[in-house]
Order: sequence, then C-alpha cells, then structure tokens
Amino acid sequence: MRFYIILLLPFSLFGVELSTLIENAKDTHTSIRAIEQRVSAVDDEYDISRNFSNPELSLNVSDIQLNDISDRSIEPMQYTSVNFKQKIPYFGKRDANSKKVSAKKQKISLTIDEAKVKLVKAIKTTAYSIWQVEQVLRITDEYIRLTKQNIELYSAYSSSDTSSHMSIMSAEMSLSQLKIKRSNLESSSTSLYKKLSYLSAVDVNSVELKMQVIPPKDISFYTNAKNENSSYRIKEAELEESYADIKVKEMNSYVDPVLQVGYYHRENFENYVNVGVGFSLPIYGSEKSRTEISRKLSLSSKAQLSDLGNLIDSEITQNYAQLEDSYKVYDIIQNQSMPQIEHMFELSSSSIKSGNELFIYINLLEKKLSLDEQSIGVVTSYYKTLAKLDALIGKIK
Repeated sequence: MRFYIILLLPFSLFGVELSTLIENAKDTHTSIRAIEQRVSAVDDEYDISRNFSNPELSLNVSDIQLNDISDRSIEPMQYTSVNFKQKIPYFGKRDANSKKVSAKKQKISLTIDEAKVKLVKAIKTTAYSIWQVEQVLRITDEYIRLTKQNIELYSAYSSSDTSSHMSIMSAEMSLSQLKIKRSNLESSSTSLYKKLSYLSAVDVNSVELKMQVIPPKDISFYTNAKNENSSYRIKEAELEESYADIKVKEMNSYVDPVLQVGYYHRENFENYVNVGVGFSLPIYGSEKSRTEISRKLSLSSKAQLSDLGNLIDSEITQNYAQLEDSYKVYDIIQNQSMPQIEHMFELSSSSIKSGNELFIYINLLEKKLSLDEQSIGVVTSYYKTLAKLDALIGKIK
C-alpha cells in the first residue's frame, strides 16, 4: 500500500493513467478494507463452529443440619459434590455448522468483488465526465478566441451604421455566454476532480485518457459472461448458504447426549462418583418447523437468483443498444459530417465583410460548438456505457 502512495505523490503535477488510479483504489480504499475486516471476523466464527458448547461446573452441599450446620458427619446423606456437565453434539453437527460458516464467508468475500466493481465503475464514469468537461472547455476557449478575433476584425473595418452596431452587439452577447459557460465548466471540473480523488484514494489533479471509439464487441461477449456478474455470484453464494442452513436445521432434530459426572465427598463415609447421561427430547416439532422455514427461504433465494439472471440479461441488452447507438452517432458526426463542415467553416471565417455576415457566422459558430459538444458527449456516452457493461460482467479493471 505504501508503494502506491509513494508512487502517486507526483499526480498533483502530472497526469495519471486511469488504470493506475483503479489499482490504487482497489488496494487502499476504506470501503474495501471494511469488508475485508468482515471476512476476517467470519474466520473466528469458523473456529467457534468447531467447538463444543461450554461445559457446566457446579458445587453442591447437601443435607445441611440447621442445629449444627458445621457438622457434616451426622448421616450418610450429607455430602459435598463437584459436578461436571457437557453436551456432546451429534457427530455431524459441527461439520454442518462449519459448512454454513464457510458458505457465509464465501458470500461476504464476494461482496469485496462487488464493491470493487462498483468502485471501478464509479472511477471510470467520473474520469470520463472529467474528459468531457475538459474537452468542452478546450473547444469553448477556441470559440471564445475566434469570436473575439472576428469582433475585432469586423470592428476595425466596418462602418458605424445601425446594422453593424447590432451585429457587434449580438457577437458580444454570444461572447459573454461563452465566458459564463467556461466558468461553469471550470467549477464542474473542480468538483469532479474532488470526487475522483475520493474514489481513487489519492489526490488527483489531472488524468490521462485515450478515448478512441472503436466498433463494439459482439453482444454475445457480454451475455456469455453474465454469470460473472458480482451480484449474481453473491446470490449464488446466498443460495449455497441456505442449503447449508437447511442441513444445520435438519441435524438439530437429532438428539444430543449430555454427559454428567459428579464426585461426592462424605466426612465419615466413603466417597463416590455418579455418572449420568441425559437427552433433550424434540417432541414439540420446533426443529421440524425451523427446517421448513429454511427450505422456504431457500426456494425464495433460488427464485431471486433466476430473476436476477433475467434482469442482467435485460440490462446487457439495453446498454448494448445504447453502445451501438453511440457508436453510430459518433460515426455520423465525426467521420461523415465533421470533415466537410470543418472545411466549409474555414472558408467562411475568412470572408466576413458585413454585419449580416458576422451575425450569420456567429450563429454558425454556435451551431458548430453544439455539434462539437454532441460529438464529445457521444464519446463520453460510449465509454460510460462500456463501463456499465464491464460492471455487468464483473470486470474490475
């Protein structure tokens, strides 16, 4: 852990890769440590499950004569005894209890993976949001620069008629809106970096991302791996725990012998030892009822597991459809529309000669900014949806 902390010290000065943040979070985040402590506690439960119940030790003084309570030699019935009592569980009960505890440990251990999956997903989506804000901030700065430049050029060469004045006023208002937008983006960026620092358990001021949009994998890649979903695996472990609980309840129907040994001391008579064996009598049917309750709860867990599998299938289908849609929209904007728009925009920006042309240019500038933002948003949506799909199949990288 210390290695990661030392390694991440320069992150306030240099950009850090997303994979490094993820690995550091999995190793150091307090939420993961808390679950690991719960797993450690179950180890103690396992040790307890192998033990017998505590024995009983008692001291008895019988037949106390009130005329002389100190005289213990009047008759043979007067004795002082030490008694030991131990319940001996039916031979399979300890194993059944141990299997139940082991199943519980497996379930809690899987919650560590579930927590990591959620943590990784949150880190990814936050980092992608940061990328989106920074990209929009970058193009907003560029449009501010272009707007200022064209206002200055037009002001230098235009006349002072009303039309020219109104065109410049319109451009100035657009410039003000861009500046307000920039301020909001900076605030969002600061907030997102604070969130990313908490999630990754280290102070982060810059993150490096390569947001290359490629054709998505076939949906079968995700559907074939749905059983690796962390919540699904926990439900499977819960079902196994319920089976173990049924076994424990069934074993409780068997009678446990209770061994009793007593040593009896008498003053003027011979000492002796008593040995006895007792049994609990399960005649009221409580054990059978408890077993039936466990069976019904097990059936409920089985139904929940089946329902969860159907839900995961549905979520994979929905998110994959969103992934495909994002890829198609990205292809339309970036590969089909944007190259032509960029070329025409460069031509039009160098030929502004009137207030009306400036007004039209500023309007086009706003539309192109909106299209650029849409392109950035689609890339972000693509990667966020990819993060959701990865989480659905239990990926922690």
